[in-house]
Amino acid sequence: MQNDLIQISPKIHEFLLTHGYTTNFSITPIAGAGSGRRYFRIQDGERTSVLQVSSEVNEDFKHFVEYSKAFREYALPVTRVYCVDEDTCQILQEDLGKRTLLDEAYPNGSKVLSGSVRILYPEVIDALIQWQNASQPLFSHHTEIWLRRFDFAALKWETDYFTENYLKLHKGIMEIPESVRNFYSLIAVSVEAQTKVLMHRDFQSQNIMIRPNSEVAFVDFQGARRGSMFYDIASLLWDPYVNLPLPMIKDFFEYWRSQYRGTRIYTKDDAWDGFVHASLQRLMQALGAYCYLSKVKKIEKFEQYIEPGKAKLRELFEEFRKVVKATDPEVFKFMDWALQ
Repeated sequence: MQNDLIQISPKIHEFLLTHGYTTNFSITPIAGAGSGRRYFRIQDGERTSVLQVSSEVNEDFKHFVEYSKAFREYALPVTRVYCVDEDTCQILQEDLGKRTLLDEAYPNGSKVLSGSVRILYPEVIDALIQWQNASQPLFSHHTEIWLRRFDFAALKWETDYFTENYLKLHKGIMEIPESVRNFYSLIAVSVEAQTKVLMHRDFQSQNIMIRPNSEVAFVDFQGARRGSMFYDIASLLWDPYVNLPLPMIKDFFEYWRSQYRGTRIYTKDDAWDGFVHASLQRLMQALGAYCYLSKVKKIEKFEQYIEPGKAKLRELFEEFRKVVKATDPEVFKFMDWALQ
């Protein structure tokens, strides 16, 4: 079956018909995020799968296919790829269900954080630890991932992205003090120096699926690379989509720190310090992304996250004040003003 929204490639159509689907399967669009990729649920009775349609076969397309296979070799909780047709930029993949961590955090459109997050987040963190524990054996057999480093240049790109899209585009602040640019570099140096693990790179609530059997699975992992051990846990806990209160962030961070053996080289205070630095890096990138996606890409739904992102970044800078060793006071003054 085809519909007006998508023409399934002959290759994928044949795969469906030779794997238990009949010609009566249905195709339903699934809401996408900011990537430009489109998703469709294919269903025939109890059988379901998801079709991803990209505009081109680029690096992200290829990495998604390659990494799915690589990660599943180590039993990591990621999407299984069934069939790929590069000619039509289509990927048929496992259906992980309709519920993300964000859906579970705010069930039925509620504005109040669900009590279930106290149960769900430790399970997600356990899955993240499984992912991080696989780093060294996976790097040993997949050097292409090991070589894909989240280095100083990539980290500096993130804060420059924040400057261009939040400070300049959204706030109209064109003059950025030298002290602030130096601060970006110091944060990047700090985060680059942190212990390296397999990094998801976009480990936030909309990329974490809660399957019907309550198991956790990760999607959108094509950006995975070798980088800071603190970056993904920072992405999860400071996620503006969910807006966890600070005491809960601290509790969940401590759970991760106590359970993940990779943190044993750090004292408790040093681990928190590293987490705060990585969190600043991540949250500035996220706020820049909300501005870019809403104002440049004209995806209106992201505009609603600009103010929550600002609020989380203000809160995070207060934590940074407590752990900072030496930062020019002008940086705090500027950020206080820019995040109003």
